[in-house]
Formats: sequence, structure tokens, C-alpha cells
Amino acid sequence: MQDKELYQNLLGLRAPWFVSQVDLRMEESKVTVWVEHLSPSTFPCPECGLECSVHDHRRRTWRHLDTCGLVTMIECDVPRINCDAHGVLQARVPWAEPKGRFTVIFEAVAISWLKVAPIGSVAERLGLSWDEAWGIMDRAVRRGLARRDEFPIRELAVDETSFQKRHEYVTVLVDRATGNVIDVLDDRKKSTLKDWLEAHKERLEAVRTITMDMWEPYVTAVMETIDAAET
Repeated sequence: MQDKELYQNLLGLRAPWFVSQVDLRMEESKVTVWVEHLSPSTFPCPECGLECSVHDHRRRTWRHLDTCGLVTMIECDVPRINCDAHGVLQARVPWAEPKGRFTVIFEAVAISWLKVAPIGSVAERLGLSWDEAWGIMDRAVRRGLARRDEFPIRELAVDETSFQKRHEYVTVLVDRATGNVIDVLDDRKKSTLKDWLEAHKERLEAVRTITMDMWEPYVTAVMETIDAAET
């Protein structure tokens, strides 16, 4: 198997993407894989999905998992498309998240290690800075929260908890059906909870039960916000 075919398969590339060149530099313990796309090609707009023509290209670089002990980098002149509705935008590539500096596979491995090891240890093992490892973890959390926000809430629990010696309070919102923490609000005021309920009314359209203690600000906020709410 030729080196270009090898990396084509390792990256899971399909048309219009292909590996055009593999630059091996043993003295630097580094390999750079160049990816291009067939021409002419159209790409979907990342906002609306409409197939659009290529406007220009911008060079991007990503860190991939090491291969044979060599630091592996992916380079590509990424097309920018011209969408009638959304203007000039960078097309999405299948091996990395938008604006990411690492491939999806690299981040998946990093995330699996971050679940069981400290950030510093994972950073050292992968040859990253602490900030780079933290950034991978932060993006994973944000993606998880975004996916969680897609689902309606049917059983909401509202509770207060104190922290620090001054007994400062926060409001914790939990999806009782899944056990997931939905959000943590900065205090236990009526206005704070009411603002949150108003902002998430669409997700709360399917709510069947709201469980909370009889803290009056919570009860009032729910009664004034949730249609057909009753104690």
C-alpha cells in the first residue's frame, strides 16, 4: 500500500477529498499529509446546506494522531464557498470541527484520556500545552451541552444549594428523567429563575412535572411563567 493510500484510509477520506502528498521528515520526527479536493467541486453552505461554488481557498493545519512515532500534521487549502444567502464562508472538512486545530480522531482520543486522567498528564502524553488540552475538554463540554439543549424537558427539578462559609446560594436545575444538570443559576431569586424559565419556554412546552421545595420565590416564578401550572 502506498503512503498516500495509507493516509487516505487512516483519515477515512471520500471524494471529493484525497491525499495528494505525504512529506516525511525523519530528522524532525514529523510527517505532513497534504489533502486536496477534486476540481471542479461544490460544497454545502455550513449554514443552510445549499450546494455552492468555491470562492477561494485558505490554508489550514491540524494536528493528527502520531503515526509510527512521528508527529503527524494535516494541511489543506480549505475552500471558502459563496452562498447567496450567507455570503462567503469556509466549507466544512470531514476530519475536523470548524475552527478546530486538531483532527476529530485526535480530540476523541484526548477526551477519552481526560475522563480518567488530569489535564496536565494528558497534555504531556500527547505533546500538548496545558491550554491546548483544556481547550479540547472545553469544546467537548460545549458540544455536549449543545446536544442536551436540543431535547425537551418533561420532568424539571429546581433546588437550592449553598456553598462557601457565607452560605451563598445558587439554583440548580435538573432534568429528573435523565439526571442531567441543565443549568446552575447564580442565586435563588425569583427574577433569576423567572428569566431562565422565560428564555427556555420552548424546551418547557412538554414539561409534565416541576419538583421543588416550597421556597416562595421559586413557586411564584413558576406560577407566573409556566402555562397551566398548579400546585
